[in-house]
Amino acid sequence: MEFKTIGIKNFRNFETVTVDLSNKNIFFGMNDVGKTNFLYALRYVFDKEVRKNELLDSDFYQKNTEEPIEIIVAIDISDVADNDSQKLRARVKGNISSGDNIVYIKLYAEYNPSELIAVPEMFWGGDLNNLGEMKAKSTYFELDYVFNPIYIDAYVDLNILFRKNSNQLIVSKDEADKDTVSEIEELKY
Repeated sequence: MEFKTIGIKNFRNFETVTVDLSNKNIFFGMNDVGKTNFLYALRYVFDKEVRKNELLDSDFYQKNTEEPIEIIVAIDISDVADNDSQKLRARVKGNISSGDNIVYIKLYAEYNPSELIAVPEMFWGGDLNNLGEMKAKSTYFELDYVFNPIYIDAYVDLNILFRKNSNQLIVSKDEADKDTVSEIEELKY
């Protein structure tokens, strides 16, 4: 299973953006450019605890509550021997054909002015134009049986954490990745 892209529409400081992903991503930039909002877009899709908060008018780009929020993540499941790909394919079942190698996961939220919130709905499948509604029990969706995100407390010394865990965080037999790891090692103090 490999993350391919995320598309974000009308969410916080993102009017419309599509970003290519992989299973190893690093986000850096100046303050107030959207790093945290980008991660929250991912968290709204994959984290049931964040999804419980629902969405407020301030979560809509420039408070444009006339347009829905859409967050779409594409995941490559072409590696049929990979356990995670098998698990995801099994959960998506009727919404994906045997020839589909990409699973699209979509969060969709329309603002309800009488309730002053937008409750996320989730969809998935192998055809972006024909996604099936994801089964849910309250804020717990079928997707939550596949993904269980873990977050690191912001007060952790990231330099020490990275040094201790760089071998697990950057594991690859690819020569280009080995060169990158060597460059990172040279930057350590």
